[in-house]
Order: sequence, then C-alpha cells, then structure tokens
Amino acid sequence: MKKQINLKTYFIYFGILLLSVSCQRDSDDDFKGIDQPDETIRVDDLSALPTAFNFPNNNTFSNDKFELGQALFWDPILSGNRDVACATCHHPDFGYADGREISLGVNGVGIGPNRQGGNLIERNAPTILNTAFNGIDVDRNYNPNSAPMFWDNRANSLEEQALLPILNHDEMKGDVIAEGDIINVITQRINAIPAYQNMFAAAFGNTTVNGNRIAQALATFQRTLVANNSRFDQYMRGDMDALSNQEIQGMNTFIDAGCVNCHSGPMLSDYELHTLSVPDHPLVSDDGANGNFNFRTPTLRNLNRTAPYMHNGSFDNLRQVLNFYRDISRGNGDSQNPNVDNNQIDQDARNLRLNNNDINEIISFLNTLDDDDFDKTIPQNVPSGLTVGGNIN
Repeated sequence: MKKQINLKTYFIYFGILLLSVSCQRDSDDDFKGIDQPDETIRVDDLSALPTAFNFPNNNTFSNDKFELGQALFWDPILSGNRDVACATCHHPDFGYADGREISLGVNGVGIGPNRQGGNLIERNAPTILNTAFNGIDVDRNYNPNSAPMFWDNRANSLEEQALLPILNHDEMKGDVIAEGDIINVITQRINAIPAYQNMFAAAFGNTTVNGNRIAQALATFQRTLVANNSRFDQYMRGDMDALSNQEIQGMNTFIDAGCVNCHSGPMLSDYELHTLSVPDHPLVSDDGANGNFNFRTPTLRNLNRTAPYMHNGSFDNLRQVLNFYRDISRGNGDSQNPNVDNNQIDQDARNLRLNNNDINEIISFLNTLDDDDFDKTIPQNVPSGLTVGGNIN
C-alpha cells in the first residue's frame, strides 16, 4: 500500500525546504529557467518539475540561436510547398499542439480543428511544451542528448527530432521535392535571404547554413517552451495551500489506483512504450512503434489545453480517457481495438483499480497540472516574408 500524501507530511518537508538555498538569475537574463537549482519533495514517484533545464554541451544556449530558432519555427520556408511551418501543428493557442484528433499537413488551410484539405497525418500532434524535460526520471535525472521524442520514441533528442517532420511527405515535404533533396533545397532558400545570413552568423559565427544548424536552432527555441509552475508544482515545492483537499485526495487516488506506475516522475510519464488497445481512428489504423499497437506514455501536463487525447485523438475529454482505462482493466482486460487481444494489453493497465468515484477524484487532480504561464509569442513577420505559421488564416 502506497503512503498517503497529507498536510502533516508536508509540514515536515516544508521545514526542510526552509533550510534550502536557491540561486536566482538576474532579472535581465535572456529567459527564466536556466541554472536555477531548487529543492522539491518526492512522494510515491511524483515530484515537481525542476525550475532549471539542461542544454546539451554540443548545443549550448545563446539568445541569437534562440531568435533564429523562433524565426525558423514560424517560417513556412522549411516546407516543400512553403505552406506549412512547425507552428502550423504546434501553435500556442492550442498549448503548442493543434487541437485536432490527427493532424493535417501540407496542402492544408486553416489552423487547429478548423484546418482542412491537408495531407492526413496518422497521429495526434503532441504538445512540445516541456520537451526540454523529456526522459526525466522520478529522481529528476535526464539527458537532453537522449531525450525520447514522438509517439514511438524514434528520435532521441530535440536536435534529432527537428528535421524529421521536414523530411516527412505528409507533414512538411510534400510532392514537389524528393526526400533526398529537401534539406539542400531549404538551406539554399535560407542562404539566399540576407536577414537569415545575419542571424546564422550571429548564432554560429559564420553564415554557413546546413541541416545540423537548422536543427540546433529549432531545438534551442523549443527547449525554452516550458510550463513548470502549475499548482501541482507549487504544492510539491512546499506551498500547502496550492491544492484543495479534494485535489490532494485525487492525487492519492491517482497513486493508489496504479496510474502512477506509468505516469510517474515530474512529467508524469515513464517514456516507455505500452500496448493499450486504443480504438483505431475512423480514417487510419496505426499499429504503433513495433507493430504491436504500442505507443509512448504521454505527459499529463497542460491537459486542458491539449485535447483530444491519445496517439490518434480518440477521446475528447479526460472522463472518456479514464473510462477507457477502467474498461481495459476489468478482469483480464476488455480490448477496445479489434487488432489487440486482451492478453496483449499492458499488465500495468490491466491491473488498474478504478471506479466512478476514483475517476472524479483523479480528474480534479489532473486539473492541477495546468500551467498557463508559458511563452505564447507569435512574431509579426518572418525573414522569408512568407505568411507567419504557414497557410493558417
């Protein structure tokens, strides 16, 4: 039986916190979050996100690199047809996701649920908020050089992830340019723009444009998109008034029901692949990372901004998600996907202990994981002169 989290426990921990020393950066630093050590409480494999985040040694932070990455993120010059930007599917209005069940890439018009006409992408666009912390374990250890990315963990860092959507036919490449040529074409386009030449020189010391530098700049920008001060984080750092008694009970229920076996650590994800029998989307059947209908455990942070849920957006709200887990945990499991046998369902999911009262309590806890104080900046223009964010209007 896991121990219960209660206020008495936190009076003890809070006394410890008062003895800790934290270092704050000067107010005129480039942005908050770097080199701010902090103390936090770990209880039953849950803890606050760090207030600091790490950059890899081979791609350290600079404000010039950040500004270049931000410009590239919003500039559709990175797509074959010049109609899609990274921001098309990862927009701040939707918590840096896109609010769709599954995304629409090249040839589309509009944004979010109103987007139409684009190439169908098999999966739901996950939020890129807090990807700086991907792979973090329950002891808050992580390595930005080996951070798992995508629903199938096929990339191992933000740098490695950055170019893959550009190479993807449906996401950004389109039909006009061959996969083997797209990076060269993009670098030639960028190199022909004086403003980008100046930005690359400021970020990297010279005007050379290549795929590696594009990836490093994009990763630098994305790594700064953090939302690490939810009411849950505040509570776990010692603010005992940050959560209500009902929300604390919801956290206890989340732990005791077994949700924490996969949704653990500061990001509430073990970053492992699991087979759950999520229903197929009406338009596409996706068999996951290894052909076993297995997908990575998603973070549970900022859920109220990143619906719909699961790898294919099968569920519109948290109650539907938890009802799904309740159903697959009954007896030997009750598969919701005809391609997945009951005995294929992950054992941790089959062992969950959920009832309707538990679901209400857990939802109250999940709502405490939202932090709306993240960078929502949309630039007025991009160096290419193209439409900011692609054809989203």
